[in-house]
Amino acid sequence: MDEVLNKFQTALNCEDSHKSLYKNWGKGCTQEERRKEILTNQKGQRNKNLDNFRGIFLEYINGVEKCNIFDTEAVSYRPNIYVAGFNKTSRSYNNVLMLSEWLIDRPIDFEQNWYVVPCPKGVRTLVVSHNKTTKFFTKNGRFMMECKTGLPGGNQYNTNKRKGSFCVLDGFYLEKNNTLYILDLLAWNWQPMTDGETEFRQFWLKANMQELTDVSEISKTNKVVFKILPMVDCSRASFNNFMMKYPHFENNFPILDGLLFYHKHAHYVAGETPLVGWLYPFMVQEVLGYDIPVHSMYEDERPNDYITQSYFIEKFVANNFKKNMISSSTNMEEEEEESIGLEPV
Repeated sequence: MDEVLNKFQTALNCEDSHKSLYKNWGKGCTQEERRKEILTNQKGQRNKNLDNFRGIFLEYINGVEKCNIFDTEAVSYRPNIYVAGFNKTSRSYNNVLMLSEWLIDRPIDFEQNWYVVPCPKGVRTLVVSHNKTTKFFTKNGRFMMECKTGLPGGNQYNTNKRKGSFCVLDGFYLEKNNTLYILDLLAWNWQPMTDGETEFRQFWLKANMQELTDVSEISKTNKVVFKILPMVDCSRASFNNFMMKYPHFENNFPILDGLLFYHKHAHYVAGETPLVGWLYPFMVQEVLGYDIPVHSMYEDERPNDYITQSYFIEKFVANNFKKNMISSSTNMEEEEEESIGLEPV
């Protein structure tokens, strides 16, 4: 089993070229150059691993029910569905989701090979349905909740032990309306999807979700509503219409947080990648072109102290660094208190 999992993890782990935007900033390697390099490496990796990858996956699924490492206590979940970037020695789904970089330049093939997704303000969530239940984890791998859903393997009525029914989704969870807005697909039943391109993953997701009639409303066997986020083509007319639409969600609920841009040929990899970009709507003209019409409501959302995107990002990174330092300090204090028998705050 360990040998199978090691091979499976190797087949899915992202390449060294998937570095953080901030680690590469100013090092003579543009975002466009890194996109091209990753796409080239991706093709070679796909040709090399695709055949034995499917065999490894099926071999693992056949042994899942025999593997007793999925703990029952919420404080110590250990996943038994291994996906992109998962470290089997960890006790969480940390470093699994594909994350964006700030989109700092207009891709050369923007109109031909990119999609845009309106993203709601919510908790970025990894969803794993398996063994008659569904578990929700944050992007950092922390356990959020567990319930029955209509996803494959998500309740006692849609679990096929022989085929190993399960599903792994990437999305945003909004507690206020108890809805998971689906962004992407990592696996569906016996079929791994991380080695498929964005276009194919979206096609598979929509086709299979349409067959699930009980995921769009709350019931005894489905305790969370699932909705697929629209992925819109970035051809000129289509993107112009997209940017002139307001609001993107009915009655402006949920509130739009920002825009994710996906390259059509990107595989699903763990961690940050320049093949997925992030912009706030008020940044679109500055980065993608002033010939793009943008609804006035998005322009009004620009902060009063906004100067340029680069200046905004510098402040954003600095603020996040301070928050992480405070969080790390708090965690260290809690660990010290626990070590001497005190309850953490």
